[in-house]
Amino acid sequence: MNERVAVALMAVLGMAGFLLAPWAALNREIGARSSVLLLPGRVYDFTGRTAPVPVGGLEVVLTLGLLAFLVLIVSSLVSGRRRFLAWLAAGVVLLASTAWGLQNVGEAVSHARKAAFIEEVQQAIENPRGNRDLDVLSQVVAGAEERSLAELRTDSEAAGLNVRRLPYTRSGMGLAAFFSVIFGLAAILLGLRILPGASRVIDRLLGAVAVPAMSIILALLASAVVVLLLQPTPLGSDVEVAGPLMGLAGRLDTLWYAYLTLFADSLGTLAGFLESLKFTTPLIFTGLAVAFGFRAGLFNIGAPGQMILGALGAAGVAVYMPGPALLVMPLAVVSAALFGGLWGALPGWLKARFGANEVINTILLNYIAASMLLFLLSDRPTFAAPALSIIRMLLPATLLILVALLIPPLRRLMGRRPRLSFTVVGMVLLVALVAVAAPVANDPAVIVDLPFKAPGSEPKSYPLQPEGRIPQLPALLGIDLQESPGVNEVAVDLAAWLAPLVALLMLWLAPRLGVRRLMMRFLLAVACWGLSYVLLTLVGLGSVEVLMPPTNLNLSFILALLAALFMQILLWRTKWGYDLRAVGVSPKAAEYGGAHIGRNVILAMTISGAFAGLTATHYVLGGALDEYSLRQSLPTGDGFDGIAVALLGANTPLGVVLAAFLFGVLKNGGSVLNITFGNLTRDVVSMILALVVLFIAARGFLPERLANPLRRRTALYEEEDPTLTSPIDPPGKPVRSEEA
Repeated sequence: MNERVAVALMAVLGMAGFLLAPWAALNREIGARSSVLLLPGRVYDFTGRTAPVPVGGLEVVLTLGLLAFLVLIVSSLVSGRRRFLAWLAAGVVLLASTAWGLQNVGEAVSHARKAAFIEEVQQAIENPRGNRDLDVLSQVVAGAEERSLAELRTDSEAAGLNVRRLPYTRSGMGLAAFFSVIFGLAAILLGLRILPGASRVIDRLLGAVAVPAMSIILALLASAVVVLLLQPTPLGSDVEVAGPLMGLAGRLDTLWYAYLTLFADSLGTLAGFLESLKFTTPLIFTGLAVAFGFRAGLFNIGAPGQMILGALGAAGVAVYMPGPALLVMPLAVVSAALFGGLWGALPGWLKARFGANEVINTILLNYIAASMLLFLLSDRPTFAAPALSIIRMLLPATLLILVALLIPPLRRLMGRRPRLSFTVVGMVLLVALVAVAAPVANDPAVIVDLPFKAPGSEPKSYPLQPEGRIPQLPALLGIDLQESPGVNEVAVDLAAWLAPLVALLMLWLAPRLGVRRLMMRFLLAVACWGLSYVLLTLVGLGSVEVLMPPTNLNLSFILALLAALFMQILLWRTKWGYDLRAVGVSPKAAEYGGAHIGRNVILAMTISGAFAGLTATHYVLGGALDEYSLRQSLPTGDGFDGIAVALLGANTPLGVVLAAFLFGVLKNGGSVLNITFGNLTRDVVSMILALVVLFIAARGFLPERLANPLRRRTALYEEEDPTLTSPIDPPGKPVRSEEA
């Protein structure tokens, strides 16, 4: 399927949506009951109490939309610049007509909402009560035309009338209008090929997003079947579905509103957006951990265990290490990365030294790490006497093995036959442990009070010292949630937050602008930092009033972005990163080129484990578990979600960040979905995420020439000229212009 067929299919689907699907919603009530508008003015009221609202210009919107879709279909049969020009024009018409039509709907709904409010006020005047000021209410009715609804409600509340529920709430875009916007943007994007040099940029963009985008679309389509089976169309008490068209509109609107609910709270409100970032932060760390392993040809499925070890290391430093915050906090962060890295280095060493499969080893180490966490946070764990004997035997045996490895002759002797040496030492140690663990009559059990465990039966550690805590967003803005819980109005210096982003952007753009020297690039970035801060302050972003909701989002989100930047620089800007990626693609070829396979495997698993261990900066040091302490409820499932994040992000740092944000949006939206629709639970979100992984593994069921960017570009040139078989013309043939 090429671009022409894709555009034609989009146009056919858009025309069907214009004729059959709801174009806008006039009212959405509790229980997801809706009143929807279909072009050119048909209204289906599933609430049973919403009067139709006259909206002007809908016939024009329908006519322009159908003509634009028809142009897309016809122009798909045309070649050359005329096709791209037609796509551009049709896309602009779709966007402009949709925006104009939705504006008309918004104005009509606002007038209807104000009229419903005035009717409530008039009824209050006709049925007076002792606590209401009728003179003020009469003034509200008299001045309704010149004043906004918010002002009228304020005056009526002051007069003793509080209108709690008004119709025409949460009106907005419907499925047909969404199709118009999305297909219009796609037509404009493809139509930009008319510009010189734009085809190459568009091809790279499509090649990067083709598989993940198609996988997400297929996952949503497959989940739509389950959503429609589980959730009937919400109806009012006296509403009956009259005819198949009304039934189809109800089913389509139910599906659309379910997906809108899934995304709208996370992307449309500050509280939902901050919660999405909170879910995103640990997924960035675990996604980077899995993606880094994939880049080295390794499958690190041990992120859950590495998360636990990182949390133990970070909590140990933050609970017991004395000193100022400038010392304790960085050491706690380093300890999280170090402990997670060491837990990842162990299966890396086993693979490099003995060829042991890292998947099996990391899975087994996950169980060991989970048992360690359970043991350390248990309430007075009890040891049987044989268990203490085993521990006493293990400590000197481990020390003896380490000493033997430090003696060169013994190390060389064991290195000649590593598998045999490992087997012999393991068997001897196992026999010795069985011998010392033989039960003896009347041996008492020993109860151990662990210093790490907080008093009480709740499985958690002692609280972290204030010096080891990473501040949360409200604290950074000067809000004390203990003294002022809930939503707080605060002045935010957005210029101070945006200026560093401008500096980083300039640091990235400097080489492309011809600035090669590192010092000059740094000075240019610093200059842009200061200049952008001054300009942003002058335009009013130095102090912006924001209603800040309570949130556990903390500075570990910035650490996650820095970790992604570190991975990008390490893999694509260093020699070792090149060797590592070469080992991941072809180990034998990389070894032939001089790469040390074993060393790369160990270091790759160490860095991968360090990324996973850094999740402790969010859950433990950042207090995302509702308090600053290590708890047994550490959500280690994020380690397995990191596999899906890495696959969806194509194992690139930027892709991992974007995929983690998508997963964060869905996880946060799942709770809102469960509240809005009684039959839809968070399991729908889990199903969507699982389907995304499934379709990613199937590469979105796209053909190779679409899933592979090089094959895609070759197909584009073959489409323009069948005599060309490569995007680079063979010698002796004239160069084909992309605009032909």
